[in-house]
Amino acid sequence: MACRPLSAPRNLGWPSHGRIVCGWIQAHCVYGEGDYFGQPVRLQRWQKQIIYWLYEYNPATGERRFREALIEVPKGQGKTPLNGWIQLFELLGPPLFGPKGSPLIPVAAASFEQADLLFGDMKHCCRESPTLRHHVDTYDTEILVRSGPGRSYRVAAVAGTNDGQRPSSMGADEIHEWLGPKERVHLVLVNGMSKRANSLVVNTTTPGSNLDTMAGRKHLYGYRVNAGEVDDPRFMFVHYGIPDGLYDLTVEEHLVAAVLAANPAAGTFLRTDDVVARFYQIPEFEYRRYHLGQWTRADESWLPPGAWESCAGQADIRPDLPSQVAVDMALKHDSVAVVVAQQRPDGRVAVQARVWDPAGDTIDVHAVENHLRQLHRDLRVDTVAYDPAYFQRSAEVLLDEGLPMAEFSQGASSMVPACQDAYRLICEGLVVHGDDPVLTDHVLSAAVRETDTGWRLSKGRSRRKIDACIAMVMALFLSQVPAEVAAPPNLW
Repeated sequence: MACRPLSAPRNLGWPSHGRIVCGWIQAHCVYGEGDYFGQPVRLQRWQKQIIYWLYEYNPATGERRFREALIEVPKGQGKTPLNGWIQLFELLGPPLFGPKGSPLIPVAAASFEQADLLFGDMKHCCRESPTLRHHVDTYDTEILVRSGPGRSYRVAAVAGTNDGQRPSSMGADEIHEWLGPKERVHLVLVNGMSKRANSLVVNTTTPGSNLDTMAGRKHLYGYRVNAGEVDDPRFMFVHYGIPDGLYDLTVEEHLVAAVLAANPAAGTFLRTDDVVARFYQIPEFEYRRYHLGQWTRADESWLPPGAWESCAGQADIRPDLPSQVAVDMALKHDSVAVVVAQQRPDGRVAVQARVWDPAGDTIDVHAVENHLRQLHRDLRVDTVAYDPAYFQRSAEVLLDEGLPMAEFSQGASSMVPACQDAYRLICEGLVVHGDDPVLTDHVLSAAVRETDTGWRLSKGRSRRKIDACIAMVMALFLSQVPAEVAAPPNLW
């Protein structure tokens, strides 16, 4: 099976300088540490495709198409050296987008060790290349151009950084590890690049385990850009991996097929049999992330593997059928979610979610209220369930306007049966969702918490948001309540 990216930039038919860049890399760059040390680089097909996309330009203005790229591939494909070769071209290659001025190129990773891998590849390349060695001086933490201005230097996000630099290009590696304060280092460096014409940021990473991070947000954003949902012509996103639920990894031939489909270097320098063998040596959630290009959510999910993914499908909400709505409200920090659930004639329940993230420390409550009003106008809403702890004032206003508001306590007496009912519906394939990545992340981030009366859902160890999951559980429970008792003033 040919390995194709799960998501790639839309084809605008624009020309590319990719041939020039690929030719320069193969003429001047050599491999760093490893089996091919010191040998001339021979770019793989997928690496060439990345370069051709990355160096597309506007035929009318000659300017770069892309100013930032996120390249997600499984472990062992050669993404880190690729980033290094691109940065060396930006430092030493011919100018393609006007005068280079003084190239300034930070090469960054979350830790000193990871930064040394990327920067080390660049140093080895400069020292071992028959041509580049005559044009640069290499030191422990920087590479200097001899014939004029130009410098590349190592940055470890763990050490922090200062404002004031004006990078012309940046290589950032394994950005799924840039967590907490390390994210600000990336922000500071990128902000400095706004002062340079035709600057370029190249982010490379394996998938992570938390979409509520810088890498996770860029991942979700990239999918929206490539799907045409967001108009950002300067952001390039490429993701190699496999979809959730497509392969049964317990079957040997499926496992081999999954490895071949996810890894663009499989069959070349990446030994497929070695990657397959790793499945039996490490936890499955780590294997999926490292070797199949999938974002994972640790090993504490409340659902069996593949159960939620198998429920993906057309989840349109019909205006002529009764709908149940649930709100999981927060005042700050957490997100707010509204989920619509609708029982279909075929026995399945369609669900759709809308999520609001806090702006600073506050939530736009009026936006949530207006969304509920719109749902009430557009659909046959039987019930709008809410937790009175955070939504009482809004519920009273909406009730006065005619919305069928009903309290749904978040206590164990209500949430234990609701969570277990949702589990049954999902595992039996009686739920259908539209494969919304935000709803999926909230659902698969929830974890089981035992109570005296049974288990319910709570945040897992990662502390990722689960608000849409909680609202879905409430709405699913309402969808199973007989119509004559679906909308009392207080459900519990």
